[in-house]
Amino acid sequence: LQKVTIQKGSSIKMKFAKALFFLLATSATTNAFAPAHTFGVRNVVPSFELEAKKSIEDLTEADLKGKKVLVRCDVNVPLDGKKITDDTRIRSSVPTIEYLKNKGAIVTVCSHLGRPKSGPEDKFSLGPCAER
Repeated sequence: LQKVTIQKGSSIKMKFAKALFFLLATSATTNAFAPAHTFGVRNVVPSFELEAKKSIEDLTEADLKGKKVLVRCDVNVPLDGKKITDDTRIRSSVPTIEYLKNKGAIVTVCSHLGRPKSGPEDKFSLGPCAER
């Protein structure tokens, strides 16, 4: 074993600067697409493959027949009192609901309208949307 003596910290700063320069110089010459060589870090290979994102059409009749399906729809539609002025969001959710029903699913639709401050308020009722 060697005995290390520290003299007023200047040699440690110099060694640190040299090591930092060496690291910067060697990292600049490596390929950006090559895997990094790290010490003490284990490469974890997942034991499963990620599946592609699925859409509603990927669900077959066998998947849906007799199943209860909860669909959360965004039906924050503009209202003039109790009258809907633009039902685009409601109409855009109908194909999904119909697809599920045609495949034998028992469909329940939920949504919210606005943000009531203290409990339920009539102006945030989804009654007009349910009728549509």
